[in-house]
Amino acid sequence: MAKLSIQSARKSYGEIPVLQDVSIDVEEGAFVVLLGPSGCGKSTLLHAIAGLHPIDSGRILIGDNDVTRLAARDRDVAMVFQSYALYPTMTVADNIGFPLKMRGTNKVEARRQVDEVARLLQIEPLLARYPRELSGGQRQRVAIGRALVRDPKLFLFDEPLSNLDAALRTDLRAEIKRLHQTIRRTMVYVTHDQIEAMTLATKIVIMSKGVVQQAGTPAEIYHEPVNLFVARFIGSPAMTLLKGRIEPLTSGCGFRIANGDGNALSDAIQLPNSDALRALQGRELLAGARPENVDISASSAAGPTAVVDLVEPTGPEDIVTLKIGGQTSIVRRPAGAVSQGQTVRVHLPADKLMLFDPTSGQRLL
Repeated sequence: MAKLSIQSARKSYGEIPVLQDVSIDVEEGAFVVLLGPSGCGKSTLLHAIAGLHPIDSGRILIGDNDVTRLAARDRDVAMVFQSYALYPTMTVADNIGFPLKMRGTNKVEARRQVDEVARLLQIEPLLARYPRELSGGQRQRVAIGRALVRDPKLFLFDEPLSNLDAALRTDLRAEIKRLHQTIRRTMVYVTHDQIEAMTLATKIVIMSKGVVQQAGTPAEIYHEPVNLFVARFIGSPAMTLLKGRIEPLTSGCGFRIANGDGNALSDAIQLPNSDALRALQGRELLAGARPENVDISASSAAGPTAVVDLVEPTGPEDIVTLKIGGQTSIVRRPAGAVSQGQTVRVHLPADKLMLFDPTSGQRLL
């Protein structure tokens, strides 16, 4: 087990930068997920940690050792790929034990370690089979077993579940989480799937265009996004974002949502009176709130008016699309609470509201 430190890493392919001054610290025993859209640089960063794609500048430290210029074989890391990368002519036992064979481990000790890993992953009945006789989920368990038996300082996962169907992804995701809780080894995991990130990680690093946008716990990333990219990328449905302005009210400040023609709606969202809010008065801003924090009511006398544009049943709750002054908001409501075409009032709790600069994307409050 080892900590990992990436310091000011840069990498370009020709004139195209793919990593731009990336710095990340990973504590011993942490499960860190690199999350972002395709092309954001997350897999390039993982391959750089593994030594497969050397960085142009910066440093990579595993434990106290600077491995920046070390070959991949000398870094003591194990990597699990999305393609499994199993040897088709070897049995499961031989695939798992191959790293031990290359290390010169005697056969008795190697078999003991293979059996131990197979018990941990619950694949003992598969040891005599060949990869062609396995399902996708079983093949990925074997690939994880081959990484485990190496007993490396660092485990790296490159979208290991992307080739599996939804049910298998759910099952194997839970197994990977239990595995980490059992062995408590440092793991770095790449995915574009936010559900994987939120359920697996002790720390999430969100990337876009080769830049780290935010790093934090899943709760911090979800409830305290630092910019519009993170706010929009995390959450399903996505965060409600409404254009408007901060204006003074008789008791404090209010956020008035902009109408489709650029004018403000008559009803403002009440906000507390503070120096920070007064400093933002008159500026065009984006107000954001998570779907579960937006309340709608047919009977409330306060709050902006909205029309229910669409209701999508999902079982215990509905995903409701609202039209508010020409803008769109998506909220979660109990099943059957509202119907399409209904006029409602919208309430955004001040303590759950976030304010963003629409130009820079930075969170202001």
